Amino acid sequence: MMDRRNARADDADKQALIKRLRYLWTGELFNVFFQPALAMLVARMLEQPIGLFAIYSAALAVWLLLQGAAYWLLKLRAVKTDSDIEGKHLRWFAAFKRMNWALIALLPTLLVIKALVGTPFRSSVDVVIGLGFYVLAVLEQVNYYHYQLMYDYRSDLRRLRREKQLKRSSLYRALERLDQRASRLK
Repeated sequence: MMDRRNARADDADKQALIKRLRYLWTGELFNVFFQPALAMLVARMLEQPIGLFAIYSAALAVWLLLQGAAYWLLKLRAVKTDSDIEGKHLRWFAAFKRMNWALIALLPTLLVIKALVGTPFRSSVDVVIGLGFYVLAVLEQVNYYHYQLMYDYRSDLRRLRREKQLKRSSLYRALERLDQRASRLK
């Protein structure tokens, strides 16, 4: 009797996780299109041009959102099949983690160079949109590869209050396990 109850509880937990992972990957994918479209609409409505800052920052945020969508989709498939994400996929994310920081660091350099030859911004909307997407990109990098920043479930909030520290992100933990396996094989 108890085993059947535990099995039902485990199945309910798994179904809830599947639902959440589906929400996460589709939400990230939706934002890949929605956020840049909204930014373009605002710029057009205000008749303000956007330039390097907004375009580069938006592309950077989209790049990170695509990584998030891909990770959550792979995680969803793994949960559905009671398996782990394959090492080859995780190695790609390990490479992205390093590449993303380089891309994030490149933007200020580009803006300084652009300032030396002229003006780095085309309009105030370029600054606002660029800054918004740049901050989003940095936060997504931290959220995916370092610490969980989204606490939208009560259980997450309870844990945060109890432990008084941010939880390591799911992808961070997966990459740590990959590193540990690689170390054991050496």
